[in-house]
Amino acid sequence: MEKIENLDGSYAIWHESNGQKYLEVYAFNHYDLGFLEGKFLSRKIRNLKELMEILALKYIPKRYTYQKFTIMAQEYEKFIPSYLQQEMHGMADALENISYGDILLQNCFLDILYGQLIPMDNYDLALHSYDFGCTSFGVINQNSTLTGQNFDLAMIFKPTLSFTMIKMPNKPDIFSLRIGALLSLPVGRNSHGVSSSVTVIKNRMKGAISIPCSIKARMAFEIGNNAETLYNFIISTPSPTSGTLLIADESKIIGLEILPSKYKREDVSNTIVRSNTYISNSLQKYLIKPKYSKKRQRYAEKQLNEVYNNNKGLTDDGLLNLLADDPIICRMKYRRSKTIAFNTKLYFGLGNPNQDKPGIIPFNQINEPLK
Repeated sequence: MEKIENLDGSYAIWHESNGQKYLEVYAFNHYDLGFLEGKFLSRKIRNLKELMEILALKYIPKRYTYQKFTIMAQEYEKFIPSYLQQEMHGMADALENISYGDILLQNCFLDILYGQLIPMDNYDLALHSYDFGCTSFGVINQNSTLTGQNFDLAMIFKPTLSFTMIKMPNKPDIFSLRIGALLSLPVGRNSHGVSSSVTVIKNRMKGAISIPCSIKARMAFEIGNNAETLYNFIISTPSPTSGTLLIADESKIIGLEILPSKYKREDVSNTIVRSNTYISNSLQKYLIKPKYSKKRQRYAEKQLNEVYNNNKGLTDDGLLNLLADDPIICRMKYRRSKTIAFNTKLYFGLGNPNQDKPGIIPFNQINEPLK
């Protein structure tokens, strides 16, 4: 596999697990980390820039341009810690014709799309190709927890996706899903066994100008040594987007519904499902499309509870089978959002769990692989 190894011991290498690729990067400082990420994720980053330029073209009648988006991204910059800005500078310096402004914009992509454009335009039809549609599952077993999700997006985004393992001294290892230059999505886990799953929601409330969600996810994985620590960090600042999170450690799962000015918590006792809608009655009035994803939410709850009750719990293999349930949970034929990535506590993959074999997440404390 392709590899770069520097004299100081920092390196980046593509690994393959059961046919699934992931990037492992080790560095002693964030600039070098970003430089290695930029080198190895260059194609992903360029692909996302092209898609954002296409989005800008769709918004020319509304007087938005790619340059206007980069100016909007600058409003979030002061909320990004300097060490992560250094990582973003490292990415930009590794690439020709990609600027720091491009990297910053990519890290604010979800905040601008779901926190600004969609609420302001009441969901313009030009955004259909940029729909995020995910389904997350959580299970409390007798002696452990289990979470996982399908990540649904238009197929044009698949070339922008990567799973990465980030390693630095005195920090937990982080294995997460990324889009382009995003430092992390809230999809993955760290070496403390703390995980996050996400769904995004189209709603009427503009997002806060605050820590971009990609930066917040990365910071959360860095500091999260248990579910409560990660949860407390997430709710400590207003949110730039709306959605849901499932936050888990080995003994606890916290369901979190997110509005820019409001967080609603649910402590899970048995099972939980989250899709691209709110469950709480008090939040229904904020939805742009009140019926959107309700069918998928009900169906997924029914399927999960049947499997859970029949088996007195759920394994990663069982959850993987549930994630492969076509066509409502695993979406392969829908003309907009399709399942293009998935993960559980043990498994990960680009593609969908119905057609693509899963790789094994490279953490030592996770046990038996798929047979």
